[in-house]
Amino acid sequence: MFNDQGLKVINNQEKVETRVIGSIVVGLSGILLFLDKILSLIGIEGSNTFGFSNYSNFIWVLTQSIAPILLILGMLLRPYFLSVLIPVYCYSIQIIWVFQPQYHFDNEYLHFYAIGSCVIFILLFSFINIISAIKHRNNIEVEQFIKTANSFISEVDKAIIKN
Repeated sequence: MFNDQGLKVINNQEKVETRVIGSIVVGLSGILLFLDKILSLIGIEGSNTFGFSNYSNFIWVLTQSIAPILLILGMLLRPYFLSVLIPVYCYSIQIIWVFQPQYHFDNEYLHFYAIGSCVIFILLFSFINIISAIKHRNNIEVEQFIKTANSFISEVDKAIIKN
């Protein structure tokens, strides 16, 4: 559907579909981080490790490199906010595994840390939104004050010129 200027107009259905696709891509970017664990659990093992010590390490490094790109692409589609919590959760677990590789996925502290990271992310996001709204409101008030002051100055100038 195009408007009078020939520009494409996106209706609400297309916006929802785009956001859902973006949410799926963002969610996959988080789940992709566990591909090495999934492949080793299934028993899939490759022969070409591209210089890494084993196939699992190669897949881990590869997915660590691809996941942020996939996350960025998904964010361009304006996903729903909750879908962003999937990569936050998964990256939190990855950070723990970097420093504590002996932890397994079934470790309760690992999930406690990841859930805490998601809560902190939500609080930080909310705080930034509140600060942004306050700044926007202040900018509107300043614009209204400037407009009122300019009209007052204009009226004063007219009164001075008449006298």
